[in-house]
Amino acid sequence: MNFEFFFFLVYMSIVSFAVAFLAYGMVVRFMGKEGFASRLGQIILVPACIIFYDFITIASGDYRYFVGAAPLAVIAFILIYYRFFKGESFLDEKPAPSEAAQLTREEKKFSKKSQRIHDARKNRGRE
Repeated sequence: MNFEFFFFLVYMSIVSFAVAFLAYGMVVRFMGKEGFASRLGQIILVPACIIFYDFITIASGDYRYFVGAAPLAVIAFILIYYRFFKGESFLDEKPAPSEAAQLTREEKKFSKKSQRIHDARKNRGRE
């Protein structure tokens, strides 16, 4: 099997994913997450953008790797912008919900009847 063909196939998969990410982001940004226009944009515009950009990349001849790198560069720019200029971190610095629950866990409160039953079970094991 020709290695260049295999590499190009993997490369186009990555480029297609990047174009899908950008197209979906634009649809959500300009049309919102809910509604008929947004749903139609998600169903029709996102795949159309992927197919159109893949066609442009394949048809560009010797420059296909540079043309295909454009969406990857845009995503890299977005990540760098949000990390360094907006100051948002991509790492989850907040504790997980289960960890947060353990940190804020208080002593369980029992009703008087439940407390009596609980004490009786404790004492039963000691006898």
